[in-house]
Amino acid sequence: MKILRTFLFVSALFIFCQSFGQNFILQETNVKKNLTQCINLAKKSALVLLKKQTAYTIPFSTKCTLTAVAITRLSEKFSVVFPKENTGKGDERVIERPFADERNQIVKLMYGFMAKGQTTTTNFAQVIVYFDNSGTSPQINDIQVKNKVDLGIITLTSREILKLTEPEPKPVTKPVAKPATKPVAKPTTKPSAKKKS
Repeated sequence: MKILRTFLFVSALFIFCQSFGQNFILQETNVKKNLTQCINLAKKSALVLLKKQTAYTIPFSTKCTLTAVAITRLSEKFSVVFPKENTGKGDERVIERPFADERNQIVKLMYGFMAKGQTTTTNFAQVIVYFDNSGTSPQINDIQVKNKVDLGIITLTSREILKLTEPEPKPVTKPVAKPATKPVAKPTTKPSAKKKS
């Protein structure tokens, strides 16, 4: 009975401590053309790897060499290394970092979890998407998945930590204006003249 109590206490303490952290997305990009579309495609690629969408929802380039087997392997790796604390519901804070690569058009999305009071983490999964931007809309050339084995420890700068800890600005809501309505014209009636008797 003591062992069960101890186990439950330690489990509750672990869950309580884990709740004092922050999910984040470290977004690195060097795309100059169709940036928003490329970022959205990279996010869709992450959803495909998490098996929340099908691979048919993202456009692959004719130069792409990824096969269905390769996408399945990438999906298995990404699902295993994806932080368990991250729900993937879009509640993550986004931290942007630029990087230079003259030859490729790349978007890197690192989904991570940072414990409170820490500046480093190994609890992350990164999806790297290479794009072909030669046409009117971007297409995917290649997808890679990396984790702590490939990249080691990730350290955030003090400015990036501030983005995680400061509260999100609340959107300013404007008072709802009532639609302009024309006043209803009252029928004008002429007062009838009284007869004098």
